[in-house]
Formats: sequence, C-alpha cells, structure tokens
Amino acid sequence: MSTKERILKEVELMSEVELNKALRLLQSFGLTKHKLQPTQKSYPLRGLPVEYIDPLEPVALDDWEVWLKFNK
Repeated sequence: MSTKERILKEVELMSEVELNKALRLLQSFGLTKHKLQPTQKSYPLRGLPVEYIDPLEPVALDDWEVWLKFNK
C-alpha cells in the first residue's frame, strides 16, 4: 500500500473536528495551497468611525489637582 493510500484511509476514519485540526496544522506549516484563515480579528475596532467631541480639552484635569494637593 502506498503512502498516499495509507493517508487517505486514515483521513476517511477522522471526524470533522479532527480533519479541521489536521488542516490547520498543515496550513500552519505551509503544506497546503490554501492559506490559514484567522479565526479572530486582531483589531476588532479597526475601520469603525471615530468621533472627537472636544479633542483639545484637557484630560483628567481633576486628577492633576488631586496630585498637586498631595505633592506640595
């Protein structure tokens, strides 16, 4: 029996979950023609609209006042 035949026989016995794991493994090593598809986006907020309400307003001004009070 050839290696290809042995592999095909093993693949036929695998469950869908096992096949998906095997495919991801092969893709991670670059052994398939298809690229590994990311399961999760690295930057889920990328591309969403951004609105600056008052971009020049001081940030955490109250925090500075407390800091100055305790560091005199």
